[in-house]
Amino acid sequence: MDARLFKPFILLILLISYSCKSELKKGTFVYQLKQLKPIEGIEVLKSDESMIAVSGPYQGRVFTSSSKGLNGRSYGYFNAGLIENNKHSTNIAYLGGESRVWFAPEFGNYSIFFDANVEQIDENMRAPHDLSNVKFKEKTRTEHSITYVGDMNIKNNHNYTFSIGLERKISILNGNQIENSLGINLDQISYVGFSAETTMTNIGNEQWNKETGLLSLWELGCMNTSSDNRVIIPLTRQTDSITEYFTKITIDRMQIKDGVVFYKADALGLNKIGTLPQFTKNVMGSYSKENNLLNIVTFNFENNGVYVNSLPENKAPYAGDVINIFNGNVDVSLNQNWPFYEFESSSSAKELAPKQSIFHSQTTYHFEGDFDVLNEISNKVLGVNLNDIPEF
Repeated sequence: MDARLFKPFILLILLISYSCKSELKKGTFVYQLKQLKPIEGIEVLKSDESMIAVSGPYQGRVFTSSSKGLNGRSYGYFNAGLIENNKHSTNIAYLGGESRVWFAPEFGNYSIFFDANVEQIDENMRAPHDLSNVKFKEKTRTEHSITYVGDMNIKNNHNYTFSIGLERKISILNGNQIENSLGINLDQISYVGFSAETTMTNIGNEQWNKETGLLSLWELGCMNTSSDNRVIIPLTRQTDSITEYFTKITIDRMQIKDGVVFYKADALGLNKIGTLPQFTKNVMGSYSKENNLLNIVTFNFENNGVYVNSLPENKAPYAGDVINIFNGNVDVSLNQNWPFYEFESSSSAKELAPKQSIFHSQTTYHFEGDFDVLNEISNKVLGVNLNDIPEF
């Protein structure tokens, strides 16, 4: 094997050695990497100072990332409590992480998170068995990417079982790739970018159809946040038709201005929003002045596709969102412990014949630096001047 392929393993050994000798600062990449030591297959991919912590067995999951090496800010959130309590290997679905594979619909007539003839309330909700238990295997790797594969059976509440084969490629991007992809300049700024490319194949013997339900890929990314963090979603046109989940979204949590959604993603109030295909562009982001941090997320998007509906009690199972933003909350009295927000994007759903596939990719970028540089990137990629973010 090419010697360069051992680099992630060697780096992990160095990180563990480093963490044993140093007092680690909470919130840094190396601090969270130490928390991840019990995770099977955890390793680090790097490009200069850009780093991502990924596990193949845990379904090709990117747990977190850094733009400034070991001591840089750790951007991703994961459920360290499950790891500390040794409950991670059979609760994979609930581990979080900055990039993980998921499936939809969550609620509704063809839900995969509720059994048949069961009321769709929180007390009855459960992740599909294989989403919490199946571990992936490595297929191929290069110096900056690893591809993993795994098979799952996912049953919906019509008792229809989807037999699927999954292939997931995780890649860390270098500076030139980021500049070329976004059309920006990275001078005088720290950065990290990575992509997750997932292919889902029907490995069963039957064609999927709308009458028994369809399945889509759903990419979820849990992010650490701050009180001043605001999500930015450019729309194709001005609209008030933003999907609202859990609670009514008030003006102190979301505003729509000149065709852009500004949403408070501070982990201080449980709610969630979504955008329908006709209003969706293939980009979203967030900005924190406090942290000098701009995040950008892009994804592939078929604006003429069918999108499954995960809105509770919906009457239109194939009229769902493309983008979702989940905002968490911490409230012990309500048994809520979600100190993060999520960037989410969904693939279209298709009536796949055996051996046919759905492909979905999502790329995540983090930029830290002076305001003027971040503002230039925001104007270029999001079409938004950061000075125009409403005060709310």
